[in-house]
Amino acid sequence: MLIRVATPADLEAIIACAEQAFADTMQIESGAGECANDDLLEQIHGRNLHVLSSRAGARIVGYIALLPVADHLFVDSIAVLPELQGEGLGTLMLDFAEQEASRLGLKSVRLFTKLKAADSFAFYQYRGYTETGRCDNDGYPRVFYSKEVAQSSVAAFAARSN
Repeated sequence: MLIRVATPADLEAIIACAEQAFADTMQIESGAGECANDDLLEQIHGRNLHVLSSRAGARIVGYIALLPVADHLFVDSIAVLPELQGEGLGTLMLDFAEQEASRLGLKSVRLFTKLKAADSFAFYQYRGYTETGRCDNDGYPRVFYSKEVAQSSVAAFAARSN
């Protein structure tokens, strides 16, 4: 599998992946799809969105959006096509996020999931993520997770040198 930075040409495939992956938990609102598409395009332009494919130029089967924030890397979204869920692709992308956090000298990876996506709770916990809280954000119940990561020796050296 190949994980690479997304390009604007990937937007249509990313949207299709998101629609399929989140079909069971999405709440459709008027105009919400267009705003979400704009957010995805913004993440692509910011080089924060990475896509997963079997090889260069192949069909996109998943994606992960990563945002460095203070001392942690925030996973804004992660998606895998439904027919490939359970094949280890989500784990592959979380491993990538943890490696990126380490490379950047960040202490942890954080994310949240919707309360409606209860099946994802075991997925994150099995991979070493700890639930850190819950809240209701304007009618959208969320569950927050965090995982500490080891800093790479290069990032740790740079942090000590400053």
